[in-house]
Formats: sequence, C-alpha cells, structure tokens
Amino acid sequence: MFLLAAAGAALFVLFTGMAAASLISGVRARVVDGGQSYSVRTERRDVDAILKKAEGLGLAPLGALDEALADWNTDTITLRRGVDLYLRQAGETTQLTAYKGDTVGEALAANGVSVEAGDRISPSPETVIGAALTVEVSRLCTVRVTANGKTQTLEMLGGSVADALKEAGVKLAKDECCNYSLDQPLTDGMELEVLRAVRIRVTTKSGTKEYAVSAATVEDALEQCGVGLGEHDRLNVRRTARPVEGMEITVTRVRVKEETETEELDYKTKTTYSKDLKRGEKNTLTAGLKGEKTYTYRAVYVEEKLESRKLVSEEVTREPIDRIIVQGTGSASTGGGGTGSAGSVGKLPQLEFDADAEVIGSSGDSSLTSHRFGNNSSSGSAGSGSGAGGSGAGSSGGRPNFDFSFGEGVGTFTDAWGQEVPYAKKMEGECTAYCIPGGTTSVGLTAERGIIAVDPDVIPYGTRMYVASPDGSVVYGYGVAGDTGGACLAGDIVADLCYDTLEECSIIGRRDMVIYLLP
Repeated sequence: MFLLAAAGAALFVLFTGMAAASLISGVRARVVDGGQSYSVRTERRDVDAILKKAEGLGLAPLGALDEALADWNTDTITLRRGVDLYLRQAGETTQLTAYKGDTVGEALAANGVSVEAGDRISPSPETVIGAALTVEVSRLCTVRVTANGKTQTLEMLGGSVADALKEAGVKLAKDECCNYSLDQPLTDGMELEVLRAVRIRVTTKSGTKEYAVSAATVEDALEQCGVGLGEHDRLNVRRTARPVEGMEITVTRVRVKEETETEELDYKTKTTYSKDLKRGEKNTLTAGLKGEKTYTYRAVYVEEKLESRKLVSEEVTREPIDRIIVQGTGSASTGGGGTGSAGSVGKLPQLEFDADAEVIGSSGDSSLTSHRFGNNSSSGSAGSGSGAGGSGAGSSGGRPNFDFSFGEGVGTFTDAWGQEVPYAKKMEGECTAYCIPGGTTSVGLTAERGIIAVDPDVIPYGTRMYVASPDGSVVYGYGVAGDTGGACLAGDIVADLCYDTLEECSIIGRRDMVIYLLP
C-alpha cells in the first residue's frame, strides 16, 4: 500500500511538472519604443509575431521609415522611429532619413554627410532629433576674387558668388560681368574674375553683326548675342576661348542626322515532291514572301548641304520566306489535290481533305468564276473587277463577332519545315477558302495562293502571316493580307485563304485556323 501511494505521488509530481513546463514554454520578449516598454510572450523568436502582440498592448505600428532591431541574447527588440531630415547645402535641398533620439551629427554621419572643421551646422550637431527637421550646412570656402587688376583671398561660410563679390567690395558696372553666375553657390578654391565688355563680330549664314559682350568664354558671349550653339556647330575659335576686343567669330551650322534605307530581299523557290500528285503536275504549297534589309547611315549636313554620309550598320530586319512548290511523282491513276510528305525541305505535314467541303456559286466559265468553299456563301473576297469579282462584299459596318484571341507579346512558333519563326500577334478563328482563276484582288494583286482576304481594320493590308490548323494537320503556310473578305467585314470569319485550284480549296472547307502575324 505504501509503495502504491509513493508511486501515485511520483506520478502526480511528474504530471504537475509537465503542466508547469507547458505553461512557461515559448519566448518572453521585451519591446522598447523610446521611453515605453512592452513585455510579451510568444511561441518563437519572430519579430513580426512579437510586435503584433505588443500592438495589442498599445504599441503603435511601425511606419514606413521605422525599423526594429532585435537582440536575441536579451530577447529585446528596440524600435527606431524614422523621420524626414532635409539637408540644405550649396543651394540644394536633399531629403534624408533620421531617427528619433539620434543627434543631428549622428544622423548626418549615418547618411554619409561629412562635416569638416570650420563648417557651420544649424541646428548644432548636438541637437537631439524628435521630429522632422531641416539642417543647413554652410561649408567653409576659400575663394579668390580678381577685379580691376587686384586679387583678394576670402574665407566664406557658404553663400553665393554675389555674396563673395559683396564681401570683396566689388560692384559690377553695366559693362562688366563675372566669370561665374551670380547665384552660383561658392565652392572651395573657386577663382572669381570680373570681366569688362569687349566688342566682337559674329558671322553666321544670315550675315555679320557686331556686339558688345562681357563673358568668360566665346560660347557664353554667343549666348549673350542670341546666337545659341548646337552640339555639332563649328566655330573658327575654341568655344572655351576668352573673348577679346575685336575678335572675329564665324559660326557654321552643322546637323548630324541618322538616316535609314530599306532594300527588298528576294525569296528562294524550293521544290518538294509528292506521289499524291500526277507526274508532271505542280502546286504551290506556300507562297514566298520578300524580306527586308535596313541600312543605317550617319549623314552630316553643313548649312543644310550634305557634306558626308557614312554607312553605320546594316541589318536584315525581315527574313524572306521561301516559296515551296510541290511536284508530282505519282502515276496517272493518282488522285489530284493532295500534297506529299517528303521533300528536300524536310518532312511536311499531311494536308487533309474535308469530306464536307462544298463548292458555292460556281457557274459559267470555270476559268473566270470565283469559287467559295466552307458552306458560307457570304465569305467571299471583294474582287477588283479586272477579271473576276468576289461573290459577296459583306457588311462593312459590322464588327468581328468570331472567337479569336491575341497572344501576349511577341513569341515564336515552329513552322511546318522546322524553322523557329518570331511572331508579333497570334489569332485563332474560323477560316474559309476561295479561288479566282486569272482574277485580281480588291487591292490589285494577282489572286493566287499566298493572298489572304481580311478585314483591313483587324489585319491591315500588307501584313505577313503564317496559317495552319491548331493541331498542325492542315497547313496553308505563309501569305500576305492582300484582299478584302466580305465575310471578314461581316465578322463571320477571320480570314479567307486564296488557292490556285478548286482541289486545293477543298483542303480547308470551313475550319478553325491559327494565324500568326509576322513582324
């Protein structure tokens, strides 16, 4: 019985000790804010958590300029409350940060502002900072003033050129000036000189005039005469030369301009082969697009006449796109309209036929008839009338209501021939196909593969594009916006793709396509 009682007493002490330990677990920290102190307990040494608890006891939250310094040896967090300190010296004011309780001297040192013997600081360096304040520092300067052949050496506590002249007893006459602006702050070692007016003659393209000036340099003298100098203008004397009586100054106006010229880069024509076409047959798989090369010149014009022109750089700003021709290798029984998969430019994606494709509006002489595909009679491009007209003009007042999206920023895509190509914008939406054998487009281009009919308010004429289905199984390839699409104007489709033959048109039908707009 005694043993059981003793064991029970031991267990009681054990559990009591554990409970006490759980009560005193965590960290007891002290937050010091100036003359105030806050004692808090937290689970861990975390500054934010400790400050949060102290705020519950009345601590003001930290401001943007405040900082908290933690000393975990004593579990004490000391707050430094920041205030704005405005430093005024040499005529300029700089905004700095100081902390309450620091002295002015400590604040200047903390901000990297050195103070030399003889400098004057107001308020004094011993002043304790309790709120935002302005501190003015006047630097001890040694300056020399020369006037009327006499030179004086002065020690000045800050001030301006005008203050130094006044201290030296120098008063400027109407025909005199100083080599420094009167409101310029003094700096140590400054040499001030009073100059008398001299007469100079200034020649420009408009003629020669005589002026009386008092200036330290030719450039300053010309400024007084109202003859400002450009960066590249030429003088017959140095700009920094001192004007003397009777000086002849000739100003030649020079303009340096960067000029650019562009040159078209022709595209190459490459051939690939397909057994899906009869031997001897040829189809254009993708249109060729011309590139562009930009030349940059540095041109120098003297009095608006070209003096020199030097080539600075040349850059291919738009790569040409190869024209791809598919040549048939199949037997006489081979069906037409398809394109092959093997060739000199690499493996091409299989072009598929749309079983639901339907010829719309074909009648009369097929060589002069506009054909539309995709079960949409209003999707045609507006022809120019010279050879063949479009099947519908669409509604020019409509806005696009098809589903398309613009990619974010500039990106790249890989075309059907494995080339990495940059693009400026990306669109996706429904497209149809059309064919105008022997016809022209609404902007006067030959209606052939590579011409794409658009709404020019959405895709401007002349925009270079690459078009393929989202899964890459149908590839139209490269083309340029060069026709007006009636259904595009009506907002029914994104684009109408021109082909050379009816068989090729059947590849597209009406389907979603991705359009990459090229830079």
